[in-house]
Amino acid sequence: MKDKLKILHVVPTLKKDGAEVQLASIINEIKNIHFDIFTFDMYRKGDSVEKSLEKYSIYTDKFFGLFSLYKLVKREKYDIVHSHLPKSDFYVGVIKIFNKDFKHVISVHAKYGTRTGENKFKYLFTNFFWRKILNQSSGVIAISDSINKWLTKHINLEEGNVSTIHYGIKINDRNTKIHNQNVIGMAARMLPWKGWDKVLEVGSFLKESGINFKIKLAGSDDIGYLKDLNNMIIKYELEENVEVFPHFSDINKFFHEIDLFLFLSESEGFGLVALEAVESNVAVICSNISPLNEFILDINGSLVDRNDTQTIAELIGNYFKNEQKILKSVQIGQKTHVVKNFSLRKSAESIEKFYISTNNN
Repeated sequence: MKDKLKILHVVPTLKKDGAEVQLASIINEIKNIHFDIFTFDMYRKGDSVEKSLEKYSIYTDKFFGLFSLYKLVKREKYDIVHSHLPKSDFYVGVIKIFNKDFKHVISVHAKYGTRTGENKFKYLFTNFFWRKILNQSSGVIAISDSINKWLTKHINLEEGNVSTIHYGIKINDRNTKIHNQNVIGMAARMLPWKGWDKVLEVGSFLKESGINFKIKLAGSDDIGYLKDLNNMIIKYELEENVEVFPHFSDINKFFHEIDLFLFLSESEGFGLVALEAVESNVAVICSNISPLNEFILDINGSLVDRNDTQTIAELIGNYFKNEQKILKSVQIGQKTHVVKNFSLRKSAESIEKFYISTNNN
């Protein structure tokens, strides 16, 4: 009899993005389960989570992925195959048709097809088949209450087959960090729904108000959106106020250089970067949307209407007054809430219990 559960995680790529970073963090936190990883792309040409997975066996095949994955699952006799993101869900779902000897678990990291700039027709077609795979799985993990509700109300999954397990963050010993430099930061993939344009609108109102400030923007430009952002910076005459980093590999260094994280996203599966900012002792102002409002505590107006950029600029102006007295209170309150409720250890324990329960059913 095996001493440990044997689980294979399947991800499209090891690109350092929210789902992949959280996956690496979680499995490094769980000691009583054997994990392997299969990916279709190691993403060695860019910023990858590969280094944080060095103690695990990583299998990959970019060109014959379905066939290689099928052979691996059959050979290694995994108890559970856990897929992340739709491509992986489809591949494992197809393999499940021919191999019933494992349980398929699916993590849903976003409300696919609902965000600005996404191909709605594509998702209307693919979600029909994706729904069948989800309903035939042994269990679905939603990373937020928002996604859970979307899956049950719009994708028509059975409520009993969906569990919410939030992302978690490793809590580090940190000194309280306030630079008093009035530096606003935003970091994410450069995609239209992430709210980059709203951040720049806020900057234009701050400039009109005569407030001294800087904005640092960081993220990978996957679709060429940076060109639009540069045009907006010129339009709002913010060339002296805004600094853009096409990529920021050390997010801790980024957080160290800013006083406030401004995240005006339209839609998020979770919004891990905002959680990372709070853990790094940076106050967060963000859109008052689920799931961001599931873990960002609303203190002194920090949850905002993303479209009311003038009011957001006024709020930031107040945060920056009196040696950032309000900003400091927001930072302390938000950090206390995250430490208590959203630690990586807590998320790992929930995931481990989910695996054991799924395997025993």
